Amino acid sequence: MLPFRYSKIECEIVDTPGFKHIINLIAKNFAKENITYSQSQYIFKEVRKKLELKPEKKNRGTVKRLSRKEYQNFINAAYEKSSQTGLMMQTLFETAARVDEFTSLNADDIYFGELRIIIRSGKGNKRREVPMEEHLTRLLSTHLKERKTGPIFRTQRGTRFTNRRIQQIVKEIAESADISSIEVTPHTLRHTRATFLAENGMSKDHLQVFLGHDLPGTTQIYTKTAAIDTDREFRKITG
Repeated sequence: MLPFRYSKIECEIVDTPGFKHIINLIAKNFAKENITYSQSQYIFKEVRKKLELKPEKKNRGTVKRLSRKEYQNFINAAYEKSSQTGLMMQTLFETAARVDEFTSLNADDIYFGELRIIIRSGKGNKRREVPMEEHLTRLLSTHLKERKTGPIFRTQRGTRFTNRRIQQIVKEIAESADISSIEVTPHTLRHTRATFLAENGMSKDHLQVFLGHDLPGTTQIYTKTAAIDTDREFRKITG
């Protein structure tokens, strides 16, 4: 068999006279009709449809995440660094926020009475409600004291943390916690949180809502209902 690469798709061509004859026949007909490159792509696409040919599914592998013990070591190391650093990492993890979403969080995004936080700067500039456990809400309330506006977490200069700085802090804490099995990033924490919730019983659809993924076939009219259902399931598995 001869390997043949077309774009990013790998095929195998059977090196037989009969198969070569088919290729030559197609080539002659294409040349006769002055078929362009784009037209040839379209033709083969339609042929595959008629023959119901589908590419083999690729194994995407497993998502890299922390074990529960590694996460506990990570969060302990964060709190050893400082109380704010510990709370930052705990909030980043428990909200499963993307790093840009996390650095955009403000004090008035927290609804303490409802035990939830509003993440406003997700992909596509969307807004979603993420339920929080009571212990995290209490810690955030103590951290903010009476402050109602501005970033939840501020640097020593009183400014907002940058995405890059949060990434650096996560890396530094992972090194302090002696986690060397994987590279730990904010996205690793997001995947770890998602995995823990799934292991605790959260359904795939509710997990997608929690993470800010679009549910297939849904429209805006169902968004609020989905958020309420997700909140209810979250309370059930974390209660």
